[in-house]
Amino acid sequence: MKEKKVELQPMKKNRRKFIRSIVQLIIVVLLAMILIKAVFLTEKRTAESVPLNNKEGFIALSYFGVSRNDSPKYVSKKNLEEQLTLLEKQGYQTITQTDILDFYQKDKPLPEKALYLSFEDGRTDSSIFAQNIMEKLNYKATMFTYANKMDTRDNKFLKPKDLKLMERSGYWELGSNGYRLTYINIFNDKGQSLGVIDENNVPNKTTIEYYNHYLMDFIRNQYMIPSETRQEMEARIKKDYTLMKDIYQQEFGEVPKAYAIMHANSLYNNMDPLVQRVNDKEIKDKFRMHFNLELGAYNDRQADLYNLNRLQVSPYWSTNHVMMKIRQASKQNVEFKIGDHQLAQEWNVINGAAEFENNEITLTSAPSSEGRILLKEALPEHYNVSFAFNGNIVGQQAFYVNYDEKTNSYLRVALVDNDIVISEKLPGAGIVEKERFQLNEIKWNEEEYAFNKATVYTYQDTQKGSRINEKEYPRNLSKKRLFNITVNKDKIEIDVDNVLSETVQINPKLQGTQIGFGALYSKKDTSHEQYADDIYDTLLEDILISDNKNQTIFTNQYTNFEKVKNKTIAMYNHVVDFFIETF
Repeated sequence: MKEKKVELQPMKKNRRKFIRSIVQLIIVVLLAMILIKAVFLTEKRTAESVPLNNKEGFIALSYFGVSRNDSPKYVSKKNLEEQLTLLEKQGYQTITQTDILDFYQKDKPLPEKALYLSFEDGRTDSSIFAQNIMEKLNYKATMFTYANKMDTRDNKFLKPKDLKLMERSGYWELGSNGYRLTYINIFNDKGQSLGVIDENNVPNKTTIEYYNHYLMDFIRNQYMIPSETRQEMEARIKKDYTLMKDIYQQEFGEVPKAYAIMHANSLYNNMDPLVQRVNDKEIKDKFRMHFNLELGAYNDRQADLYNLNRLQVSPYWSTNHVMMKIRQASKQNVEFKIGDHQLAQEWNVINGAAEFENNEITLTSAPSSEGRILLKEALPEHYNVSFAFNGNIVGQQAFYVNYDEKTNSYLRVALVDNDIVISEKLPGAGIVEKERFQLNEIKWNEEEYAFNKATVYTYQDTQKGSRINEKEYPRNLSKKRLFNITVNKDKIEIDVDNVLSETVQINPKLQGTQIGFGALYSKKDTSHEQYADDIYDTLLEDILISDNKNQTIFTNQYTNFEKVKNKTIAMYNHVVDFFIETF
C-alpha cells in the first residue's frame, strides 16, 4: 500500500502558534485589568443623604454567587445588573447593618424604599463581577463568608486581605455564614447512611436523598438514632461557633454584626429543641442580627432581629420574576421591566408581566396564576406560526389559538412538564383537555441539579428510596423546544422539534381571531422539596407569524447581520470563560 505523502509546514505551524499566543496574551491582559480594578477597588463610595421617612420595613435580597455568564448555580453579571438597576431606578436605596439595628432598637426610620443587599458564601467571583455594578449604582452590600475558607488556598473564596480592601472601599461590609459548610446525616437513594461530609467532598448529588447541615441536628447513625449525647452535641456546636469567632477576631478584630445560618428556615421550625437551644444562645451571644428565613423578601416593623427574612435569588429568575417576588412579599408597588417599548406596543398583557428584548419575550406569571399576553392584531383564517419555548421544563408554557377576549374562549397548545397538552375553552364553559402527547425524555446532569431537600426526616423516610419520580425534572432545568404551527379554519397542524407531528381539529364554536402566550407554574407534590416557587417564566424566542402568501405579520427574529454579531460575541465569551476557568 502506497503511503500518503504529507508535506510538513513548520513555518506555517509556528506562525499559527505565535498568533494564538498573542491572542491569549491579549485576553489574559484584559482579564488582569478587570481583576485589578475589582480587587484593588480604585473607587470609593460616597454616602448619599436621603430622606428617612419609612417606619414600615425593608426588603432583603441575597445572591449565592455571581458568574460572568449564565450558570445553573450563580446569577449572571448581566442579570444582576438588570435587577439592581431596575430597583435603583424605582428609588430603592441600600441600607447597612447599622441602619437595621437602629430601625429595630432606636425606632430610627429608613429610606422610603429600603433594600438590604447581600452575597453569600464569600465567593471571589461575586466580588469581581458585582463591584462595578455597585459603583455604578452607589450601592452597598454585605458579603457573608465562611470563616474556615479564609485559611485555605482555594482562590474561589475571598481572603481577609481582600475583605479588608472591600470594607475600606465603602461598598461592602462583612457578615458571616458561620464556620463551615458541612453536611451531616446524609442518606443516598438506596437508604444507606453516608455520615458527615464536607461540601467539597460530597459525592454525586443526584443520589443524595436526605441531609442536614452541621449545626442543625444531632449527628445520627444509620438508624437515625443520635450517636452523640446532649453534652457532646452541645460541645460540638459550641466549638464551631468558637472557631468561627476566633478567626474573625484574629483577622478583623471583631465578629461581624450579621449572621445567616445554613440552612435557611430550619432554626425555630421543627428543629430538635435541644439543638435549637444551643444555636439560639450562641447566635445571640455572638451576633446582633440573624437572617434566618428565606420565605420572602420583606421584613416589617414587627420582625424579630434574630429571625429576619431574605430572598435568595435563583440564577434562572428573570428580572420581572424578582420584581414579582418583591411585590408578593412586600405589597409594594413594584414596576416591571418592559424592554423594547415598540415591540411591547403590539401586545396586550392580560396578566403578569412581559419583557421584550431582542429576539426574546419573557412572560412572568403572577403568584399561583397564569401570565398571559395577546397579540393585538387580528389574524386571517390561514396563517403559520413558528417560535421556540425556552423556559424551565417544570412549568406550563402555552400557545393560544382562535382567542376571543370577549368570551374568553380559545384552543390551547401547552408544553406542560415535557408533555404537549391540547385543551379548549368554549364560550361560557370551562377548560377541557382534548389530547395529550408525550415528548422524548430529556437527559440532564449533576450540574443542573438543584432540588431543595427537606431537613426534617425519620429513619423510615430514609428507607423509602428515591423521592424523585423518574419523569420529574429539576425546577431549574430548561430546554429549547421548536414549534411550527399551521392554522387553518377547521384544524391546526403542530410540529415540535421535527419529531412530534399532530393535527388537531378546531371546534367551530371557537371564532376568535387572536393568538396569545401563557406562563404558569406546575403545582407538585413537594415532599422532596423544602419550597416550591409559584411564579413562572415562559421564554419565547424567534417568533415568526406569516400568512398563506408567506407575508410576515409579526416577527422578533434576528436579521442575518444580528445573527452573525451574536455568534461572534458568544465565541468571544466562550474563549474568555475558558481562560477564567483555566487560570
